[in-house]
Amino acid sequence: DMLRGLSSWSPAVRKRSAGELGKRDGDFMPGLLELLVSTDRYSRYGAAEALGQLGPNSDAAARVSPLTEALRADDLCLRILAAEALASIGDPAKSAVPEMLERLAKPDPKNDPRGMEQRYLCFSLFNRRGGLIGKSLEGVDRALLLKAVRVGLQNEDGRARGSLGTVYENLTYDEIKPLLPAIHQAIVEPAPSGIMFASQIRLSGVALLAKHRLREGMPLCIQIMEIEKWGKKKRITQCLKTLETYGAAAKAVLPELRQLEKDLRAHSEARMLAPVIKQAQSLIK
Repeated sequence: DMLRGLSSWSPAVRKRSAGELGKRDGDFMPGLLELLVSTDRYSRYGAAEALGQLGPNSDAAARVSPLTEALRADDLCLRILAAEALASIGDPAKSAVPEMLERLAKPDPKNDPRGMEQRYLCFSLFNRRGGLIGKSLEGVDRALLLKAVRVGLQNEDGRARGSLGTVYENLTYDEIKPLLPAIHQAIVEPAPSGIMFASQIRLSGVALLAKHRLREGMPLCIQIMEIEKWGKKKRITQCLKTLETYGAAAKAVLPELRQLEKDLRAHSEARMLAPVIKQAQSLIK
């Protein structure tokens, strides 16, 4: 029944079947590999998901090779599911990282105008939790990485961009220096979609500039607070913390900080923003 469920037209049925299959004892690999190369697209989708769910006792290498091959399929959904399955496998699937970075670095505006493949590749590669290289970039080709990150930072989805913050943490200044124009652009031009997560990469960007003592980060902290927009409290709090790391050098933005305090006091949500007002006053002092 679970194997039949993998061929269902329903994504929910396929996902649940794959999850249940991963909990069961038995050698399901031959059947899954057969489904992965079948002519039925739903069977291929289900097989890709299931290969990512098989337990640690299954042969990881035997799964990684066919899933890496699936990254080259014409079917966009299959490529996305294969990337997610590889991320689920973890370290044994790191051999697929170059192929995934290559795909991320080559958007297809004609067939994928919203960059959905790039979106899911960002998650599968860079998520702090579950991304293949979210915790370490050891052994990753730097030229290929930078190409891919530049594309990812332009993705329309705020959450996809946000996942790239791990790259900021795992590169030295000399390594990240060529990315600074793209990082700056991702700060000043928020993602048009995924508003709940759109601030994440912007905050990571100004924190990176502050970490490396780049003065451009100070006015950007002021610029991205956007006190009338959704999620303002967390955004303002984080920007003030980042400004604090500049120490006395941040005196350059004192006029803007004083205006910020006035604007917050006059804000319709001033009561909710009281801790932020207090934080701004403390920073000014």
